[in-house]
Amino acid sequence: MATARFRVGVLLAVALAVNAAGCKDEGERLAPVGGVLTVQAKPVPNGTVTFYPDAAKGNATQHQPCGVVADGRFELFVPGGRKGAPPGWYKVVVYAIDDPRPGKPNRYWVATKYATPGTTPLSVEVVENPEPGRYDRQLDR
Repeated sequence: MATARFRVGVLLAVALAVNAAGCKDEGERLAPVGGVLTVQAKPVPNGTVTFYPDAAKGNATQHQPCGVVADGRFELFVPGGRKGAPPGWYKVVVYAIDDPRPGKPNRYWVATKYATPGTTPLSVEVVENPEPGRYDRQLDR
């Protein structure tokens, strides 16, 4: 139990640091974004998910909404703790390893292709009134 809390704490700290880097809170309109990430029908146990604005598809927001993945579930936030993401197209980056403790070798829980905006095949449009399951994704290992 303590190990699970430690992992979530480390991942939350990483998510908050990533979220704060280079983002301004401009009071943009936000849409709710949350979902479930799975690999081979199993929930991703822990990690982070970041939505990078896709300028090629017209998304000019300065936000990079992100959140912590715990037992497959995630919810996105922008600076200041505001829930959601500005509407528009995003590249979705997922970082999930087996054991995030310092000094331990990283063993990726999901395929490394999801780890950067340049390699991720995941793209999604954030909309104001998302239907259930809109942001759920089945990932490769």
